[in-house]
Amino acid sequence: MEPQAEKTSHVTSEQYLVRSPFLAWRIIEGEAVIISPQERELHHLNEVGTEIWRVADGSRTLRQIAQELSQIYEITPEEVLPDVLAFAQELVDKGVAFLCDHPTSEDEIEEIGVN
Repeated sequence: MEPQAEKTSHVTSEQYLVRSPFLAWRIIEGEAVIISPQERELHHLNEVGTEIWRVADGSRTLRQIAQELSQIYEITPEEVLPDVLAFAQELVDKGVAFLCDHPTSEDEIEEIGVN
C-alpha cells in the first residue's frame, strides 16, 4: 500500500509530519535553512521551527512532536500543540513538508513522486 501524502486543510494531532525529499536543507547556528530548488525559494526557520523540522522524519505524530517540545521548553504539551499544528500546516502550505496518516519516510514520499 502506498503512503497517502497530501496537502490538507485540516491538520490533526495524530498525523505524521515528513520533510519533502525534494529539498536541500542545513542547520546553521541552530536554525534551519531550507532551499526549494524548483521554486527557487529560501526558507529560514527560528529555533522552535528548527526543532520541529529536525524531527519531521515521518516517524512521529504531531502530538509526539508537541510532547518532545514541551520537555525542551518546559511547557505543557497542551500549550504547545496548537502551535505545532499551525506550523505543520504552514510547512505543508509552503510545499516543504507533507502530512501522512501513518508513519512514512522521506524515501517513501520520493518513491511515489509526491511533489
